[in-house]
Amino acid sequence: MFRRSVPVFCYHAVSHVGGHTPEQFCEHLDAMLDAGYRTITARELLAVTRGERRIDGKSVVLTFDDGHLSNWLYAVPELEKRGMTGIFFALTDFTRTGKVRTLDTAPEMQPMPDAFRAAHFDRDCDQFINESEIRAMVSKGMEVHSHGARHQGCFVNLVPEKPVGSPKAHWAASCIYPAMKEGWPMFRVGSAYAYNGFWPEMNGGEDPRFRIRSRAQRREFCRKDFSRSIERMRDLNRYSEQLFCWPWGQFDALAEEELRKAGYAGAFTLERWANTKGTNPYHLNRLGVGARKDGKWIQSRLRMYGNETTSRFFFKLHRKRPEVESVLFATDSSKISGGARQMVNNAIAMRDMGVRVHVLVTSKSPLGRVVRDTGGINVITFDKFKNPLKSARFLKSLVEEHDIDVVHSFHNRAYKMGVLARVFGGRFKHYINRGVISKPNALFCLWASLSNGVICNSKVCADVLARVGVRRKQLNVVYNAFARPGTDNSQPYKKRTTRFLYIGNEAKIKGFDVFVEACNHYGKLADLRDTEFLAVGLKPGPTKRYLVKGLPEVRERINSPGRCSHAEVLEFIKTSDMLVVTSRMESLPNTILEAFDRGLPVISTQAGGIPELVRDGVNGFLCEIENAECLAKRMHQLAQDYELRREMGGINRKVVRSLLTLHNKGMNLMRVYLGERIVQDLPIEELD
Repeated sequence: MFRRSVPVFCYHAVSHVGGHTPEQFCEHLDAMLDAGYRTITARELLAVTRGERRIDGKSVVLTFDDGHLSNWLYAVPELEKRGMTGIFFALTDFTRTGKVRTLDTAPEMQPMPDAFRAAHFDRDCDQFINESEIRAMVSKGMEVHSHGARHQGCFVNLVPEKPVGSPKAHWAASCIYPAMKEGWPMFRVGSAYAYNGFWPEMNGGEDPRFRIRSRAQRREFCRKDFSRSIERMRDLNRYSEQLFCWPWGQFDALAEEELRKAGYAGAFTLERWANTKGTNPYHLNRLGVGARKDGKWIQSRLRMYGNETTSRFFFKLHRKRPEVESVLFATDSSKISGGARQMVNNAIAMRDMGVRVHVLVTSKSPLGRVVRDTGGINVITFDKFKNPLKSARFLKSLVEEHDIDVVHSFHNRAYKMGVLARVFGGRFKHYINRGVISKPNALFCLWASLSNGVICNSKVCADVLARVGVRRKQLNVVYNAFARPGTDNSQPYKKRTTRFLYIGNEAKIKGFDVFVEACNHYGKLADLRDTEFLAVGLKPGPTKRYLVKGLPEVRERINSPGRCSHAEVLEFIKTSDMLVVTSRMESLPNTILEAFDRGLPVISTQAGGIPELVRDGVNGFLCEIENAECLAKRMHQLAQDYELRREMGGINRKVVRSLLTLHNKGMNLMRVYLGERIVQDLPIEELD
């Protein structure tokens, strides 16, 4: 003989403007009665789960979320006609004083999203049942319990959806944003009880920045909301035991813990499972009833979920979407290279989003000091990267100690450490950073396949990896960000010359010889009296070798200050008119971003990922690799056209200050960490 289970149906509004129409609702009620079912209350169901009451015959529970006025005007009368009981979950912050309303005196019905917008943003709660109506429902044998104080939503990921102002924008914008501005971004919405979430901060700017709420902050929110809502509901329903209904059906251990502490005896979810003796009273199962479901669907679900065996077979459990609260960046490099600076930028970006950030470096690496100086980031030192097994065990214990969700590794030994730590049972996501376009070693595909993904700084870099066997679905493109220096107190540079800037070393791939050849071609096109060619980053010896050939007047005007500090390089950029990049091979040079921020146009070869930043004729010029004559012509064109330099430089400032900010990089990294694959073009042409 089978054991019975109690099906629980979940409704919302019952009206002609949203939810179920009264006619549909009546069809559903009659289908239940025709199938031989009778309604019981939520408190009776609670007694069943405790073993204090048997399931007598075919029993069903009808619940109604959100406390829409239509529940009183349409649902309660139809239930009364049939001798049935409903359980209604009200939002206590939206429960105001007032008289009992009728169809003649009630305001015009609004769809549920509009009702929420009005309540949250305009404080207009007329679309929700009031105190008098709740007491009237209780007097008629209905039950009314809490749905929380205000159905607070939050952003649970950073995948863009319809923005504020769009007809299809989610109503939760009205309770997440402090104001409503058309065009503000919207993302997937979930319950603020169950998720820390991403919250907007205005910081005096026009556009919001997003920061993760801490677990402690969410706990405090739950504590206050549950306490406020249960006290208000006790005053309204006078029940000895109070029940709760999770908004969106979402919950987690933290929220459930605070719910119990507040004094609730149980809670309804949207999980599908058996409701019988032994069911967790804080995980009471329900079936959401879609707006187009008919009476036959109701009867089929009664058969499926009125039986304990089939209820357990046709189950659906709530799986909370992962959240990222702590990230570790790891590298064994001892150099402050362009890649290392990007790692520091990543750490700062994630810290500013509210993530707990750790950086793992060697004890002798200058990166430790650089990171410590930024503040708010935990620096951990480790000197045994060369021992794969020891390093993997160390990382696994580190992840457990600091509750780390994501490890983002830079450079060879660090990513091997991350892969092996996962093989040894480490419970974290692992991403490998790749910032070069050279072909990786033969085993890289294996290391990548054992990680959650690879984060490249250009599409060209991702294409190189795809050609050697890394799966496309593992490849992400997150462009480098530019972190502007602190307050610039240097004096404006007063000059009478046109300065062309080259930044790079003497390696063949950097193309210094191409730069010299382009300068010689330029010398044939222009008067050189007010011209300077500045080559930063070279050793003195190679410079002289390249200058043996060419025009004497060009040699006289090539200035090479040698190897410079990063601060000195930035100063040279500030005092130049344009950046000339003559590389044969590149991924995405940080020097281009630094030149962009100073408002310089860029003349470059089409090497690597540079065309992803420099659009020919828009914010600079592109030439074929090694085409020195083309480079010289473009140098001459910009030297002669100040307005074009200014226009292109203005676009470049917008690129780094709107598209390639630390905040945007943090947002994109978080999207990758949460499981989204990102490969997007920069909308440079769309900048105003």
